[in-house]
Amino acid sequence: TLTDPKFIDALAHNCTLRVLNLGENKIGAEGAKRLAEALKVNQTLQEIWLRSNQIGDQGAKSLAEALAVSKTLQVMSLELNNIGDEGAQSLAASLEVNKSLRKI
Repeated sequence: TLTDPKFIDALAHNCTLRVLNLGENKIGAEGAKRLAEALKVNQTLQEIWLRSNQIGDQGAKSLAEALAVSKTLQVMSLELNNIGDEGAQSLAASLEVNKSLRKI
């Protein structure tokens, strides 16, 4: 799904979806990067669940870029994704500017 440009485009321009659970889908760092591009422009999604997706530091960095500009995301679930210090630092930096996120 995350390799399909139609899915990413649909998510980016979605006007109704509030919660998206992509847990345990093995999206990896590349999938996280594509997802982050959609999250940068999506204006309705409030919760995204990404548990156990092998995102790693590179994927976390991509998601951090999206968090830095998101004004609607309130919850991002990232447990069990092999995110190390580098990815965690990127996420922490994005939280300095993100005002909507309540739980990560």
